[in-house]
Amino acid sequence: MGQAKKKTWGGRGKIRRVAFFVFPFVLVLFLGVFFSQRMTPPEKKSDLQISSSSPISTVEKIKEEGSPPPLPRLALIIDDGGYDPEAFKGMMGMGKPMTFAILPNTPHGREAALMAHQNGSEVILHLPMEPKEGEQYSLEKDTVLTGMGVEQIQKILQDDLKQIPYVRGVNTHMGSKATEDPKVMQVLMDVLRKERLYFIDSHTSPRTLGPEMARRAGVAHAQNYKFIDYEKDKETIKETIRSAMRKAKREGKAVAIGHPHPLTAQAIKEMIPEIERGRIRLVFASEVVG
Repeated sequence: MGQAKKKTWGGRGKIRRVAFFVFPFVLVLFLGVFFSQRMTPPEKKSDLQISSSSPISTVEKIKEEGSPPPLPRLALIIDDGGYDPEAFKGMMGMGKPMTFAILPNTPHGREAALMAHQNGSEVILHLPMEPKEGEQYSLEKDTVLTGMGVEQIQKILQDDLKQIPYVRGVNTHMGSKATEDPKVMQVLMDVLRKERLYFIDSHTSPRTLGPEMARRAGVAHAQNYKFIDYEKDKETIKETIRSAMRKAKREGKAVAIGHPHPLTAQAIKEMIPEIERGRIRLVFASEVVG
């Protein structure tokens, strides 16, 4: 009985000794397989992500580096809205972005602004300002004069803006004298900055302070390149538009100003296909200010 019991315990001890050496080996093997299986899918997934994302990144990079430059922009502004509704109506329906400058204190100023806005065009205030040799001209009511005080100029501007709805900016009507006056232009820029309106200098004087003072005041601005219908001749108007197109191609953008006249409307309509063939975009004035 004692011998048999001794043998039994001896056998069990042997098994325990074998298990003691074998178990760590099995455990290490099991853990190796387990972690190998756990790690493989993420690594494969990572490889797939890299391989699938790399071509997209490359394409995007090529697209970004090889993207064509933006097209030159040409903004056409039609001045003097507010007097002749029929002539003004004739400027509608171009099918392209146009900007209309509306005179305050005119019989149909509000009507013209509403018409332009409903047509999908941009509206700006056509601000009467003092010209040189003013006695030779018939001045508009409440023209801004160089002898006026700050509060008087401010009041004129505020009254004008109340009259004309949907105003996005201001350009000058006449103004060859007033735009050379730093005091007048400072008051104007202060109001424009406060109202968040842009400024288009009609460039009626080669010594205008408009662009410089707008820049100092932080007012978005641009300057008229040419009046397209100084001569009332359709072919001459077209040639002037072509000159503005060349300016836009040279500098990336340009502004040209016309008036509500049947020949001007006809010339612009006939020039639109040529402008598009020249890969120039017609845009609102707000898209060329900076």
